Amino acid sequence: MQAEQDWCLTCGTAAPGRLGERPGWRAASTVIALTLLLVLGAVGAGYAALTGDSPKKAAAPPQTQAQVTPPAVTPPAATTPPAATEATPTTPAKPKKLPKVKTPSAGSTQGSPVTPTPTPTPTPSTSTPSTSTPAGTGTGTTPTTPADPGPQAIDLNGDAGTIYDPYGRVKASGETTRALDGDATTSWYVDPKDAQQVAVGYAVDLGKLQGIREIQLETPTAGFRMEIYATDETELPPDILDTRWSHIKDVSDVGAKHDGKQTIVLGAGSTKYRNVLLWFTQPPTDGPRLRLTELKLLG
Repeated sequence: MQAEQDWCLTCGTAAPGRLGERPGWRAASTVIALTLLLVLGAVGAGYAALTGDSPKKAAAPPQTQAQVTPPAVTPPAATTPPAATEATPTTPAKPKKLPKVKTPSAGSTQGSPVTPTPTPTPTPSTSTPSTSTPAGTGTGTTPTTPADPGPQAIDLNGDAGTIYDPYGRVKASGETTRALDGDATTSWYVDPKDAQQVAVGYAVDLGKLQGIREIQLETPTAGFRMEIYATDETELPPDILDTRWSHIKDVSDVGAKHDGKQTIVLGAGSTKYRNVLLWFTQPPTDGPRLRLTELKLLG
């Protein structure tokens, strides 16, 4: 081999000390060089790709902006309301040639053209509707509901009261007119056959259909018990269990708390009846005889 020759061209043997001094250095250098070359190539290709697409990407945003942004809306210019122009009547232009018209009205000249009178265009009214109060309807004339005068006494005939004895329980009785005569010194009485159970009634004919609100009575024999019935029939039903009787109220110890006087409230009087019945079931405290000094019905 020559002085600077590293390998034998015949057998391929390396020069003495060649492989031991720098083992694999040339091969490593070759690999590193190739790697750097590839990296630089890749960097160059990437840069070229980026710089080549940049003009297209830069131009894209304006197009997108133009598509998204709505066109500017120009507000309509303020115009003068046509009210003033419409309110002023105008005369149309006179035609060049008008036919001769004979007018039926007196004082017109025959053969002279007649110019039609223009009709002014009415202006729409914008006035506010009147809110004035009509005459005769002042604030001081508002009708008011009259106050309820309360229960009023019903006028009864002197013979309106009768004994109601469907079971024949009456042993003796007085004149029924004395309970309605307005005299506190007289009274109607009844003696039942059974001292423990009266089962007798006092019926009052109202004369016509009327509403009953209260019953006021006075008795010297307090402590008895009674039931109040009513019917819209003219004739009294033959039995206290008859369905034509309407049971209204039960009252115990009648007259025991107010020296024989008692007021019995029945309601508003909206239902109208013809006959009212006081049905006595238990006798007074002091004995079987039962008395009514005064009886008033209020509607």
